[in-house]
Amino acid sequence: MPHPTAEYDAAWARFQALDRLILGPETLESVWAHGRERYAALLIPVDDPATVAHIHSVIGQLVDIPGVEPYPELHWHITVKGIGFVADPATGADEVSPVDLETVSRLAADVLASQPPFEVRAGRVNAFAEVVLLEVWDGGRVRELNTRLLEAAPGIIRQPFDGPRFLPHISVARFSSNEGLPRLKAVLAELRQSDPGPSFAVSHVDLVSAHLSAAAPTLERLHRYELFR
Repeated sequence: MPHPTAEYDAAWARFQALDRLILGPETLESVWAHGRERYAALLIPVDDPATVAHIHSVIGQLVDIPGVEPYPELHWHITVKGIGFVADPATGADEVSPVDLETVSRLAADVLASQPPFEVRAGRVNAFAEVVLLEVWDGGRVRELNTRLLEAAPGIIRQPFDGPRFLPHISVARFSSNEGLPRLKAVLAELRQSDPGPSFAVSHVDLVSAHLSAAAPTLERLHRYELFR
């Protein structure tokens, strides 16, 4: 599966054309304030020391920009598949019951057990309207995992950005205001010309339950799936 370079470039062009950002209260996290407490997802934790140091260096260039709020280190990850809000009973289109979550967990175990480890590189700085991010250069493997999970679990919630449009990334900061947008665009454009980050090996995927906190969702690991060796 080819690396989606053109799609990252298109995302960058869209960000450069923005005249306003999507702020924290307008994102997925705001939904937690309306009675839902847990969101389940499959993700790859980013804890490789060299990659962590690289992300810290990127964030160091952003901390003084008004309206930019870096995510804490424990939040850094690559999402493989969002599963949904955990609710009992699950009544919303974006909700999953504990029983259905167990079913997804078993299906994910089957899919991931047949997938070999792979290399990921923290690529260029980029941004969506909601977050500052690092591109994920992996030869298309994370997108492939997302697609395989969709195929293996027909009842799993499907997002517009899943499957062929899935664009893996590492979110490193969110936004609290539009005050610093012109400066943010300039700083990110300069950072985008810098060398990409280091590579690291992906040998497992975690099923997590995300709980909202004042700073960022805290992630509770429910299960770890080792990739086939």
